[in-house]
Formats: sequence, structure tokens, C-alpha cells
Amino acid sequence: MRRFRQIIILTCLVILFTNVMVPIKSEAAESQPKLYKDELYVAFFNLPDGEATLINVKDGPNILINTGSKQSEESLLSQLKELNISMIDTLILTKQTNDYCGNTKRIVDRFKIEEIVHAGDINETCMGDLPQEQFNQWKTSDLNEVSDQLFFKVLKAEIDGEMSLAITYGETSVMYLSTSDVKDEEEILNYPLEPEILKIADYGTGQSPSSSFLTEIDPHLSVVFNCENCIPNEGLIERLNESWIDVYHLERVGTTIIRMNLDTYEVVS
Repeated sequence: MRRFRQIIILTCLVILFTNVMVPIKSEAAESQPKLYKDELYVAFFNLPDGEATLINVKDGPNILINTGSKQSEESLLSQLKELNISMIDTLILTKQTNDYCGNTKRIVDRFKIEEIVHAGDINETCMGDLPQEQFNQWKTSDLNEVSDQLFFKVLKAEIDGEMSLAITYGETSVMYLSTSDVKDEEEILNYPLEPEILKIADYGTGQSPSSSFLTEIDPHLSVVFNCENCIPNEGLIERLNESWIDVYHLERVGTTIIRMNLDTYEVVS
């Protein structure tokens, strides 16, 4: 009987020890969304200063929208590494200031980017000593299919490089605003779009989107990037909340990743 108890106790200890030693996934592994056929993810990066967004298509291209400021270089590189990104096909610049294109040269060289998309005249801040043939200018109303069923429509492009986009994959769309001026809303609405996701311009510091604009497009959620010296407009944030739009302020919630297939989307982190 005593021998039997010893065997039982030993067996329990082995089971307990085995359970304790089960490996746990690292944060880096959990941050990599599993993609299946006809899926992609959009990663809105939380950076110390500036904007950067990655679109990763299953068996397709990697597209980076903006690079953040020089202050955000290490943070951006670290997050791209966590996502196992070793190559980027296209870089899209939606503004031509340091907080949007401050790391262009470093990112282009490191990830072997062949195409840099911009609006208006490319300036020295973004271009540096990169060859002119790498740059591709998009204009208002241009429609570009960058991958199967992944379309970029230019809603508004300015000579100074500011560019607002409609990004559509299957049944899901993202309105990627780069203007926070209410007077631009009418022109943007010329393209019929009811986006599920709205990227707010200028770190939420402006007056747009207005209540009437939000009623017209009726998004489900909004994304607000972080700027080192920016204070979001409380009235705008309140307006988004009152419109029953989830607000993902990246400084508070961290990098946000949204997975899409041709029918729907889900927020995975």
C-alpha cells in the first residue's frame, strides 16, 4: 500500500512538472497573424512619432504606407522584424514631411523597395539621393490594382504631396485620410465609399471629419496615429464616439492589426 502511494505521488509530480514545462508562445510569435488563401492583414504601427502602415498579402506583395519620423526608426524596424518582414515591394508616401517619410532612404535600402509612390512633386526630405526612376506619381482619381482584388483609389492628391486614399480588398475598405480640413470633404465624397475603417488625418488634431461626413460614410472604427508634440482635438474624438465609431488611438492601444478576407475583417491585436 505504501509503495502504491509513492507511485501515485510520483505520477502526480511528473504530470505537474510536464504541464509547467509546456512552451509558451512569445509575444513576437503571437503578433504574426496567420494568413490563409485570399487573406491579408493591415498593421497600423504605434510609433513614437509619425505614421506607418503595413499591408501584407498572403502570397502577394508587402506594401508600406509612410515610414514615421527619424525618431521612430528603431521602433518601426523592430516591429517589422517581429512580423518577419524581410522585403517590401512598394512604399506609398501620403505626405512629404519628416513624420511621414523621415526613414525613406533607410527603409528603401534595407527592404530592397523598387517602387516609391507619391503625389505632387517629390521633395528633398523624402527623395534624398534615391534615383528618380524609383518614384511613381499618383494623381487624383487614379485607380491602381496592386494585387489581386486589392485596389488603391486616389481620392485627393495635392501638389505638395498630400494624398488621401480609398483602399479596398473584396468587401472591406479603408479610407486613409491625409487632410483634416473640412473644406476637402466634399471632393473626397465624390467617390462613393462606405469604409469599414477610417484612418484619421493629422493625428486627430484637425476639424475633419465633420458630423455630416461621418454620417455619409458611416465607418465602424477609426485609427489615430501618434505624434510627439500633437494633442488630439477633444471635440473630434468626442464626435467619433458619439457616432458609435470605435476609436483606436495607437498611443493608448498599441499597434493594431486587422486581418481581412474577401468577405469581412477582424481586429486581431
